[in-house]
Amino acid sequence: PLLTVRDLEKHFPITGGLLKRTKDYVRAVDGVSFDIQEGETLAIVGESGCGKTTLAKCVARLQRPSGGEVVFDGQDITNPSGRSLKSVRRNLQVVYQDPTSSLNPRRRIGKIVAEPLVVHDIGSAAERQHRVDEMLNHVDLPTDFKHRYPPSLSGGQKQRVAIARALILNPKFVVLDEPTSALDVSGQAKIIALLNDLQEEFNLTYLVISHDLSLVKNVADRIGVMYLGKL
Repeated sequence: PLLTVRDLEKHFPITGGLLKRTKDYVRAVDGVSFDIQEGETLAIVGESGCGKTTLAKCVARLQRPSGGEVVFDGQDITNPSGRSLKSVRRNLQVVYQDPTSSLNPRRRIGKIVAEPLVVHDIGSAAERQHRVDEMLNHVDLPTDFKHRYPPSLSGGQKQRVAIARALILNPKFVVLDEPTSALDVSGQAKIIALLNDLQEEFNLTYLVISHDLSLVKNVADRIGVMYLGKL
C-alpha cells in the first residue's frame, strides 16, 4: 500500500473547573485502520461531526494523532517534525474544502500556485513561472490568470487554482477534503471530471472526504463509512 493507517486515534480533551482539569475526551477518531493502494481512490463518507475531516488532517499530518500509526510510502510519518515532515509534504498534498478561504485574496494566482516551489526551493524564478503555466493548462485555466487575484474568479476557477497548487510538486498522494461542497451543480461536475482526468494523467492516489454521495459515486474505488469516530 502507498498509505497504511493502523488504529489511528485523535482525542480532544474536555476540561472544566477553575483549574481546567481534563474531565473526559472527545474521541473524534477512535481506532481507524485502512490501506490505500497506489493509483486508488478511497472515499470516507459520514455525517457532519463523525470525525472524517479530523482523520484527513491526521493522515496529512496537519494534526498530530493521539495514537496509532500512519505509514506513507514505506515511511512512518506518525510523529515526524522539521525537515522530515517537510520532505513528506512534497509527496502528500491537500485540497481544502473552501477555495475562497484557502487562497490568499491579496496574492496573484501565479504567486499562489508557485508557492510550494518556493517553500521547497525548487527551480529558478523562470523555471517556476514555466511550471505555473503548465499547471494552469492542466487544470484548464488560461495562463494569463496568473496575473489575476482570487476575488475575480468564480468558485470553480478558485478550486482549479487550489488543485494546481497542490499538484505543482508532482505529489503521489492527495487528500481532497470536501472538494466540491462550495460549488454549484455544474461546477461540481466539472471538478469531478477534472480530478478523474488528473488522476489518470499523473497516476495520483486520492483520499476523498465527503458527505456527497454523488461525488463519491463518480470518483471512488472503495468507500469507508465513519460514525462516531469509527470506520
